[in-house]
Formats: sequence, C-alpha cells, structure tokens
Amino acid sequence: MKAMTMFTALVAGQQNNAHYPNPHTVITAADLEAVTRLDHVVAEYVGGRRSAGSFVTSNCLVMDVDNSHTEEQSDWVTPASLEERLAGVALMTATSRNHQRAKGAQSARPRFHVYFPIAPVADAEAYAGMKKQLAARFEFFDPNAIDAGRFIYGHNDPSITVVEGERTIDAWLADAVDEDVFAQWDDATQAIEEGSRNATLSRFAGRLLIRLGTTDEARDLFDRKAARCNPPLPEAEVESIWRSATRFAKTVENQPGYVPPADFEASLDSVRPADYSDVGQAHALAKAYPDLLRYSEATDWLVYYDGVWYESAPAAQAIAQELTERQLAEAHALLEDAKDQLAATGAAMLLASMSKAKAQAMFNAAQQEAFAAFEDAKTYVAYALKRRESRGITNCLKEARPMLLTTPEQLDADPYLLNTPSGTYDLRHGAASRRDHAPADLVTKQTSLDPGTDGAHLWQEALGVFFQGDAELIAYVQRIVGLAAIGQVFVEALVIAYGDGRNGKSTFWNTIARVLGTYAGNMSADVLTIGGMRNVKPELAEAKGKRLIISAESEEGVRMSTSVVKQLASTDQIYAEKKYKAPFAFIPSHTLILYTNHLPRVGTMDAGIWRRLIVIPFEAKIEGASDIKNYADYLYTQAGGAILAWIMEGARLIHAEDYHLKAPARVVEASAAYREENNWFAQFLDAKCDLDPGLSERAGDLYQAYRAWAMSTSGWARPMVDFNATVEHHGFTRKRTMHGMFVHGLALKNEFDN
Repeated sequence: MKAMTMFTALVAGQQNNAHYPNPHTVITAADLEAVTRLDHVVAEYVGGRRSAGSFVTSNCLVMDVDNSHTEEQSDWVTPASLEERLAGVALMTATSRNHQRAKGAQSARPRFHVYFPIAPVADAEAYAGMKKQLAARFEFFDPNAIDAGRFIYGHNDPSITVVEGERTIDAWLADAVDEDVFAQWDDATQAIEEGSRNATLSRFAGRLLIRLGTTDEARDLFDRKAARCNPPLPEAEVESIWRSATRFAKTVENQPGYVPPADFEASLDSVRPADYSDVGQAHALAKAYPDLLRYSEATDWLVYYDGVWYESAPAAQAIAQELTERQLAEAHALLEDAKDQLAATGAAMLLASMSKAKAQAMFNAAQQEAFAAFEDAKTYVAYALKRRESRGITNCLKEARPMLLTTPEQLDADPYLLNTPSGTYDLRHGAASRRDHAPADLVTKQTSLDPGTDGAHLWQEALGVFFQGDAELIAYVQRIVGLAAIGQVFVEALVIAYGDGRNGKSTFWNTIARVLGTYAGNMSADVLTIGGMRNVKPELAEAKGKRLIISAESEEGVRMSTSVVKQLASTDQIYAEKKYKAPFAFIPSHTLILYTNHLPRVGTMDAGIWRRLIVIPFEAKIEGASDIKNYADYLYTQAGGAILAWIMEGARLIHAEDYHLKAPARVVEASAAYREENNWFAQFLDAKCDLDPGLSERAGDLYQAYRAWAMSTSGWARPMVDFNATVEHHGFTRKRTMHGMFVHGLALKNEFDN
C-alpha cells in the first residue's frame, strides 16, 4: 500500500475543533486503526488548523459511504463490493461511528470511510474536484462531503479493510475521463471497418477537439493524421469519423463546468513569467495570487483564507511553492503538446532518422514552428524545476514584496465592518447587512463565531445576575460593548470594571472577548501603571487593528500611568513596533477595559485624564446555586451567537444615537467617588490645613508637611514642583517676602489642636 499522511486531533467527537497537529504515516491496517480512533484529517493545513482555505497538500483522498442513496438493501455498498467496482484500485476502508446504526430517519446500514492513496496534490480546488468527480460517478459517495477541509470523526471500534491495488484513484479518474468523453462514438466507429485505423483516428480527433476546439487547425491536423492510414480510409469514412467526433464534442461543450480551449490555454499561460528572472517570477506570483498574498513592512507576509488575512511567512512560502508546481505542470503540458506537434508535422520522424542539425535543415515552416515550441517547452520545464529550489522560492518572495505591498493603514481600514466566519456585517445596520467575504476588505481579524439567537435567554439571565437586574445599566454596558465592536474611537475612555471577587466582571468581559475572536486582545496591567521598566512598544503594537483590549487585575496600591492611558484612550496616533519589525504608527481603533478588584491610584486631578475614566460597578455576589463552574465556557458554548448578536445590536444603537453615551446614575456615582478618593490635595488640606483668606504659611514648611503626610498615607510624595503647581491651580497665591516664600489662604494646623 502506498503511504498516506494523515493528521489527528487530541480529541474524538469534537465538531468545533479545528486543530490537527499530529502527523501519521498510514501503510497498514494497524496504522489506519490508530488514526481512526481520533478525529482526523487527511491533508496538511497551515498551522495544523483545518479549513479549505488553509489547505497545503494531501496524498490521500477520503470519501464517505453512508448508503443513503437507496433503501434497497441489495444496492447497499460494502468494502467488498466497492473493491469489485474499482478493480485494481488501491484503497483502505474504516467503519464510521454510525456503522450499522440508525441515523436520523434511516435504518441501520453499512457506513464507512474510504481512503485512497493519490499523488500529492497542493491545490485545494483540484483536490475537491477529484472528490466531486467520484461523487458524480458513484451515487453511494456522499456528495455533501467533498470539500478540501473535511474532517472525520474518530471512534473506539473501527473495522479496517485493506485493498492492495496496482492503480491509484487519481490515475483511474484521469483514464476514466478520457474514456468517457469519447467512449460512445469511439465504440460506434470501430465497427466501420476492421483494424485499428478507425479507433486511432477517433481517439486522435477527440484529443484535438478537446485541446483546440472545432477549428480549422484541428481539422487540418486530423486530415494529416488520416492521410497516414495504410491502406487509406475512404474519404466518406474519414468524414464520418470527424462528424461523429464533433457532434459528441458539442455535447461535452454543453456540460456544466466545461472550459473552452482558449480559456483553458489562457489559464495555463497565466502562471508563465514574461522573463525567466527573479523579478519575472515575482510578477507571475503577484499576478496569480493577488487575492491570497500581500506584504506589509509592519506585519511581513499576509495570507488570505477563510475570509481573513493572517500573518504567516510559511504560508506565503507555500503559495510560492504552489506557483512552481503549477508552472511545472504547465511546462510538462506544453512539452507534451509540442511532442504531438512534432509527430503531427513529421518533424519527429526526421529527428529520429538523422542528426538534429540535418533534420533542422530539412524542416518546412510548420516543422520549424513545432520544433521551436518543443525547445521552448523544454526550457520552461528546466526553469520551473530550478525555481523549485530554496533559493528560487526565497528570491521570488523577496522581489514580490513591492508588487504586493500593503500599508498598515490599509489593513482593517473600515471601522464598521465586522468579519465573522460566514461573512461580514456593517455594524451601522446590524444583522441584516451580511455580505460575503472579500479579500479587498483587507481585514485581519475575525469573530470566533457567527451571530445567532440560540441561548439568548441564557445571556439575558446572565446580564440580570451580573448587573443585578438594573436595566438602565445593562443598556449602557451594551452600548459600551457596541462601541468596542466598532473599529473607531468615538469615546476616549478607559472603562474600569470594579468590584470585589465573585461578581462576574471577569466572566462578562472574557466572554465578550472570546466571542469577538481576534478583534479582542489582552494587555498587561503593568503597561497602565507606573514603575514598569520594560519596553511597552511591542505590546502597544499588538493593539493595531484590535477593537477590544482587556487588562486584568491591577495590584493594590499601584499608580496609574496617566500618560500611557491618555495615549491608549485617544484618537491620536500611537507609535509602536513589533519585535524585530519596522516601527510604525497607527490610529487607535480599540476600547480599553480594565477589570480589577483594586482601583489604581491616579496622581493628578487633570481633567484630561478624569474625563477618560469610566467606572462600571460590579456589585453582585455570585455564589451557591447561581455559581456555575466554568460559567464563561458555558455562556460561550450555549449562547455565543446570541452574545455576538447582542454586541452588534449595541453597536447599531450607539450609532443611531450619534455616539452620545449617557451614563446611568450608578456609573456617575462610582466614577465621582473614584475621583474623590484620588483628590490627594483636598485630602491633605482637610487633614493638615486651616483655610482662610487671611492665613499664610511658609512654602517650605507647607511642602514638608505635605511630604510627611503623603509618605505616611501612600508611601509616595510628589516632587515640590508638582506640589507648587497644584497649590496655585487651586487658587492659593505664592508671594516672596523678605522672610521667604509664603502661600496665602491657608496655614498648617496646630498639631496640639483637636
């Protein structure tokens, strides 16, 4: 048995799993049995993540046999009867998990999967095309299981059969197609006269019509072939063979999926470079894959599949390799065509009977043209083989970068577009705005699931628990989350979800983030606080294109870095750089969330920072019967689509309200209390000073008193320059006299006074 490569997951029976990282070489029944006990795929995918768009290569074709095509038991297919139908074809079978069990309304019957070894295929469409051909030819193959991203459920009791054959199914299909196209008229014409002349002319006419169509060139070549018959066929018989072939060719042309010869040749020529250089190959790559491959200095290579552009240099390399495979196939096809032309024009006979130089001297115009095409095809074959070397792949990608260049600003540029696995939505118009994916959208993010209605009541119940049934607060939070789904900052804010433990804040925000998929990201809490010594630019770079950034659990007593918060919660450009990549600037598109048990201290009363801080109180106590283990997982699996629909509705509502966000009383009160708690100057005045226009205090003594008070209460004191600026900001005047600098309007309390 020819080896087949399969990939297993770590689980069995998990429909939502898409990760198949473990390769297995399957040759024996024992090999296949080990694989089929787990969920598995028979193709390699980019990063091991299954989808038709991430298809890399496969040397195995798998087909489903459910026997759902008939209720007649005598017509049900078994591995043994399949072997008879595909005589000589190598295959292996494994029973499925529903083998001899009732399935839906259907009774128990044989159900199994068929694994065919094939020559390696690196094109997902070609791979799916073979499955489609088999399903069209044999009605017992499931026609709904023919995509290139198919996975097979594993189960504990597979039964394996092995059929050793001399042929592979892809070779069998190729021969079957040729036989089918002209079998009907070929059989009929063979009865005209004994011998091989009729059959030979029939097959030759068929190849000509497939390749050239009903053209003068095709007829001329056919007549030349007929002239070589010995003894010659009567002219009427030759004409009858040609008419029969053209009639059946027209039948083929009318079949769905037929590609005219001119279009077919054009599609082949499209991957041939204009010149055999690195730049020529790069142009061929850019022309062949404009909707699959892009380059950006900030991200390196971007590859498109399943409706999203993602960063992957290996995937770009795979596409460059695929181009060389297409070129090699095209070159070999041209070479075979050239050989046919050499034979048809008689040039091949001359080359076989004398030296190349003598033959060339005797060539007529048609023979010279055929020989030139032959030499050109050989050169193309050599070029394609050379391009498949590592240096050729590397040089092609290097030269293609400016041709496929995309700026960071072009990526995720439409703030209202929300990309989901099944399509994209305009958040201004809600669920009714769905349209199909388009590579030109240049989206690099995608939600983890599609919007839906299943589990909507569970989500509403959860909101009632999280926010204690406060409808006004729930509506406000829905609009906050809706703002986060939009890729443009309309409200400059750091949203702080605050409360003691076991109140649902982490469950709520982590569920929202999980639903939003790669639109959401995380940021270390120490980026937002003072004291960190590390370079934060790489972490800032990860915010590019994100719409929800979550930071979790700041430590008690830490001070907020107001400069970083202002930068992240703004519409001004952020300068950042990914590790080992070029620096770049981007306009923020995210909403920043901090959920914490401890509010960070804010060391300034600057209105620029306080207008950005929104405190959402989480005051519920989730315990006892209302405490579901792994509640975030439960909500995601049971109500994920409904949660996304709720988020999208929040975006539609806040847009309809022109982005005017009106805070409910609980948010206003919590934010005001937070500001009051951080008004250190008011607290100092209350604790250490008497206030009266007639009072004054030496400036140095006032600062020392403040410093002692600050160190005793918070362990940190502001420098004198900041302290003096705050004093003047609050309306106290500083005047220098012959006795020193004094502050007027206050005086330190006598520590002996009550």
